[in-house]
Amino acid sequence: MKSLLTPKIALLCLASFILAFFISNRLFRGDPAGWKQVISSDGRGYYAYLPALLIDHDLSYKKVIEREKNILGFPGYQPGYLVKAGNSTVNKYFAGEALLLLPFFLLAMLCSFVAGIDIDGYSFFFQLFTGLGALFYLFIGLHYLKKILYFFTIKASVIALIIVSMLLGTNLFYYTVWQPSMSHVFSFFAINGFLWHTCKSISYFSRKNAAAAGLFLGFVLLIRPTNGVILLLVPFLFRDFSDLKQFTLSLWKYKSSVLIFMLVPILVFSIQLFLWYLQTGRFFLWSYRDEGFYFTHPEVMNVLFSFRKGLFVYTPLILLAGFGLIAIIRKPVKFISMLTFLAVSTYIIASWWNWYYGDSFGLRAFIDYYGIYGLLIALLLNRFSFKGDKLFFALLLIPFIALNFFQTWQYSNWIIHPYSMNKEKYKYVFLKSDSTYINCLGGNEEIPSYSVDKLHPCLSTRNTFEKTDEKWDYGYIRSYPNAFSGKNVNFLDSIHQYSSGFKLMAEKISNIPATYYIEISMMVYDSVPGASQMANLVFSMDSINFREIFWHGILLNDIPVNPSRTWRKCTFSYTLPKILNPKGILKIYVWNTGKKIFMIDDFRLTFYLDKATSLRD
Repeated sequence: MKSLLTPKIALLCLASFILAFFISNRLFRGDPAGWKQVISSDGRGYYAYLPALLIDHDLSYKKVIEREKNILGFPGYQPGYLVKAGNSTVNKYFAGEALLLLPFFLLAMLCSFVAGIDIDGYSFFFQLFTGLGALFYLFIGLHYLKKILYFFTIKASVIALIIVSMLLGTNLFYYTVWQPSMSHVFSFFAINGFLWHTCKSISYFSRKNAAAAGLFLGFVLLIRPTNGVILLLVPFLFRDFSDLKQFTLSLWKYKSSVLIFMLVPILVFSIQLFLWYLQTGRFFLWSYRDEGFYFTHPEVMNVLFSFRKGLFVYTPLILLAGFGLIAIIRKPVKFISMLTFLAVSTYIIASWWNWYYGDSFGLRAFIDYYGIYGLLIALLLNRFSFKGDKLFFALLLIPFIALNFFQTWQYSNWIIHPYSMNKEKYKYVFLKSDSTYINCLGGNEEIPSYSVDKLHPCLSTRNTFEKTDEKWDYGYIRSYPNAFSGKNVNFLDSIHQYSSGFKLMAEKISNIPATYYIEISMMVYDSVPGASQMANLVFSMDSINFREIFWHGILLNDIPVNPSRTWRKCTFSYTLPKILNPKGILKIYVWNTGKKIFMIDDFRLTFYLDKATSLRD
């Protein structure tokens, strides 16, 4: 009996579901997560080329910044995607996504003109068509994945399940619906397109197929150059070594096609070189200024297994791809090619200075390669041939899809911390949906940026509350027989809600302007269970940039449940916003909003300077 779930039906059903979900959850919500934030996070940088070039005709991005400030409602906003290159300002992100979104941007301009809406690049139609553009490239990418799977003679029932599971069982779903302006769905499209057109070239090498493969390789590089590692997969696409050898030897006959394949991606990538020239007067530069790779100590185990962002923790479906290697272990060319790709791509991702890639759901850097992992899973499932295999496959994949949907919901509702998870936090909120778990996780463990000088702290201070120090503003100090160090502790209750705190003029820490990475630790003693549950570690400055007051609070405890009547250590690491006002007073203290009795001791702070601060505006 023919299966009702064919690849074509699977794609149509997914397209209908995702489109309806996107429209209902992004366009018709009144909160800030609605249509005004379709272009968000790093996506603002990838997208910014379009309004800057086509509306403002100015790559200084000054008008773009003002529009972003208005839509965010944050006058002090400074985009992180703009960096200095000499005397010029450059967008650190590559232009591939903007090029792919160009038709949708032009449609938004047309609709805005017809509707009489300002053509500013950020009004309703621009946000709408950016989201629709991401959906378009998602399903073209899935369409190419379907073709690749057919090329490898995967059964139709398996293809349908792979298409469904790779979208609904991974964080590709989140980054298509909730953050569609991020680059991942566009890289997913470009990589699958390159692989498919390379498969076509293997079957029939022609100028047309070579040009198409070269075009998609150009898009791959223009979106994220490190994804050029997919070239390591080309040998995998051949049946065996003899096929690869024969094809390689025959390339001389088709040297014009080979030349086209090589020339097209160069021409596509030259778009970025031209943009760099317009912005800086130079064709070549490293746009990720003050960022880079730690190739000598990659965080491989963390990117794969950590509770902070581990790929296999937040997207366990991908674990099946590892077992997919079993299906090709007797085919040396395929096995070596795939294993090399998996090792090198993981090594590159794990070597990036911020290995968890900031605020994100799961390890998002792997999303670009989900088509490849889907192929490995398909090769594994395709080996099963017993009766009822379709039901078996479905039952195998359903738990992964269910977990992904639930954790996506948790992340979207601030139950999963956006960047500072650990084993204790993950265990505490696992499969929890009650409203009491929303924003319940505290602590803050940032890693220092690439340009932070960790070898030479610019200020270290410790307060044991035994004697006064001009760098500290003192709260209620009292002696306590079980003090952690010395005889005194800082006592907090309903009357004394504010702890002793660090208080110093910014210019006394280091030269201003400056950005500081701060490591903080303190010992905490709860008089009764949950006494410090509502307490916050507060960072504030009366005037951080001559105009605005800065204030940021972090829950003191990682999780609400902690032992009482025993000293425990709370540690934090945090990067302050850039300080421009040398006379601004920086304060760091604990605020006891719960008003229950607890004590702190041995309050330590260490400041590290971001070496690149003085080079930025």
